[in-house]
Amino acid sequence: PATFRTVETIFTFTVLDDFLVDNLECKTTGQTYYSKLQTITNSMFPHRVSTRYKQLQRASRQWRDLTNRKRAGYGHTVPVKEEEGCMAIFCPACPQPGINLPDNFQEIYKPEELVWTFIMDGNFTTEHMRARTSDDEVPLSEGTSFMAEPTRYKEHLSTANHKKIKSTCNTYRAIEMANSSHPHLDVTGIGATACAHGCFVPTSVVDFQKGERQANMDYSLCQALNYNMDGIPIAVISYDIMCQYCVNLLKRIDENALLSIPEALKLHYVIGLFHIHGHQDTCLARFSPSYTHATRQVDGEIIETLWSILNNISRSTRGMSLVHRAEVLDAHMNYSNWKKLIKTGPCNLKSHPTHSLQEADAQSHRWENPEAMDIYETKTKKAPTRSEVQTELSKQEKAWDSSNGKAQWISSGLTIQETQYGPCLCTDRAIADFTPLDLELEGSFVQRREGSTQLIRRHLMISYHEFDRADQVDEDQINESDCSDDEDVENEGIRDGDDGSASVFPEDVNIMLPSTLGRWTWCLHHGAKSLAVKEAKLRVAQAHDAIHKIRLALGFKSSLIRTRVRTAKSQKTKKSAWSSVHGVDAGVQEHARVYSLARDMFDVLEDALPSQESLPELTKADMKVQTLVLGSNERGQQNEQLPWIWTFGIQENNGPHWFAELQRVHWLRAKAQLERWMEEECTIKNEAHWVPAYFRNRADFWIERMDRTVQLTSPGHYAYAAKQRHMWIQLAQSADEALKFIRESEPLVDKSTFTYMSVPAIYVP
Repeated sequence: PATFRTVETIFTFTVLDDFLVDNLECKTTGQTYYSKLQTITNSMFPHRVSTRYKQLQRASRQWRDLTNRKRAGYGHTVPVKEEEGCMAIFCPACPQPGINLPDNFQEIYKPEELVWTFIMDGNFTTEHMRARTSDDEVPLSEGTSFMAEPTRYKEHLSTANHKKIKSTCNTYRAIEMANSSHPHLDVTGIGATACAHGCFVPTSVVDFQKGERQANMDYSLCQALNYNMDGIPIAVISYDIMCQYCVNLLKRIDENALLSIPEALKLHYVIGLFHIHGHQDTCLARFSPSYTHATRQVDGEIIETLWSILNNISRSTRGMSLVHRAEVLDAHMNYSNWKKLIKTGPCNLKSHPTHSLQEADAQSHRWENPEAMDIYETKTKKAPTRSEVQTELSKQEKAWDSSNGKAQWISSGLTIQETQYGPCLCTDRAIADFTPLDLELEGSFVQRREGSTQLIRRHLMISYHEFDRADQVDEDQINESDCSDDEDVENEGIRDGDDGSASVFPEDVNIMLPSTLGRWTWCLHHGAKSLAVKEAKLRVAQAHDAIHKIRLALGFKSSLIRTRVRTAKSQKTKKSAWSSVHGVDAGVQEHARVYSLARDMFDVLEDALPSQESLPELTKADMKVQTLVLGSNERGQQNEQLPWIWTFGIQENNGPHWFAELQRVHWLRAKAQLERWMEEECTIKNEAHWVPAYFRNRADFWIERMDRTVQLTSPGHYAYAAKQRHMWIQLAQSADEALKFIRESEPLVDKSTFTYMSVPAIYVP
């Protein structure tokens, strides 16, 4: 019945079971299912059938809760206080003390065998609309499955520190949107933790009130780390932004009384193999699962596959009450774990002692210093960028006020010259020749010119006022006769015409810099030696930045040709693709002009940096892209050489030291891959014992319930317990049969030949 006071509508068990199965398997909403019942009742006039949709929702909630309690064994025991996660199904392959591990498991298994791998992530599709009226629905089973117990979770959020973090890596949506709020939503999404086998961890799913904040994910992680992990020594945690999340993780846990992790638990921090390539290069070696001990062969992204299924019900849960939404999400996550559960059954590398010592040292110190894992990257020194050079020069010099220093003044001149050489300023042309579109574009060009004019005037003013003070430390003063009166100098180069417009356009003004005033000898005679040295260093950095941008643009152009131009199926799409390619070409040409400018100006001041090699000339042939994927056996590659731009700015890019460095990194990465596969093989053999043990443990659980019902003389309860026991025994037998060949198979690699890593023993019950 829908109510127990005045019963008017009842639903059969068959209808309720059918609805729950439809909802779990086909993601059918309650409204859609009731429409089906109306059609079955009266296919010609379904709208004439009485609407009992609300009654169906109420009855199905009660039936779902009763079914969950019955399957958890609550009908066979005296009612006791419900524990968190007591009605949730979890992974049979993860090592769980007291369930699928023997009592003396710590003596049988080595620490590197008893590893849990957790994958954390947020999902912003499962949002919830803010209710217009007060939500007074009564929860039926809070905190007994996967959604976190709300009272304790809210208390944690009220005491947690929600300070916004400053990213030291690339910008990510999870960081930028952490504190964003939506007035029409009271829940913007959910965060969850899953195991490496794709099972949601009970009580670890939390609601987001704003964005994906650290406080939300801290609670989810701590709930997962405290679920059946007593005695587990190692936990691997994968998170998309782990390089930022792990920085103060232990500190946040220590400062919050509601957060805790098991003592002596060692945490390994990794980033999923898909997301890690969106991070900075340094994160690959520091947080890749491929280079982290005890992680075996995992990608750290399996939770993304779970979201795609759960998102199918997000539309129906947006408008539910919060307690009803939590019950539906619990049911679908439990069903997802059940589907995983029933499907669970069915090189000669010589050790290098020096590199092995380096690896052992890095692995032992990676927890307090992730930079120790940089041994998996080649130690090449890339040329500093222009901003880095400017910062270093600013530290070395004594600026004459808080905002304008010599390096900053020179750098601003370089920026103005780049603007002059770029395509952003309009060329001189008669207005009568402009089309309506050109006239519209002319307005933006005029605005850009006005902005450039202001920058140039400010730069010239600083130049004439401060140039004679620019080298007071170790050079003679510039003769006052070399400078004009301030009043005349301030407007020199840009004068207004009769109509108020500039008679000399900003792109034609000669910017005052040491390279434009004279060569190195002129700078020596006029006391501008240190200014010339600073400009020369900035010119080299400007050239490196331009070449780097050219490389990125050429790579993007090659990708566009392969993925868009060649795959275009129509003239329209091909035209659009070529437009994108031409847009990239325009950027390449602009960066090439900047490089040529930097090269020409550096040639003027080349003697200022005797140790710096001359900058090579950039030609069209150097910027030619290769859009074909050539194999290693392709003919004609022996004499082919990459253009110099692809190795420009990398120091020590040849010679024996470079090849020794490549061999070192190749050896370490190959060894890491081998170890991950050996760990994977060992773990699979152990899981072949843990999975049937889990099923037998559940069978023993129902045998105990059968014994209790005999004493209570309740045949119905006894029959249900016997049915459940028979089901778990069948699953255990099926898993034993399916995994038998794994337990009896010989190792794929003779581990005795590898002296640098220990081989864990295999437990046979």
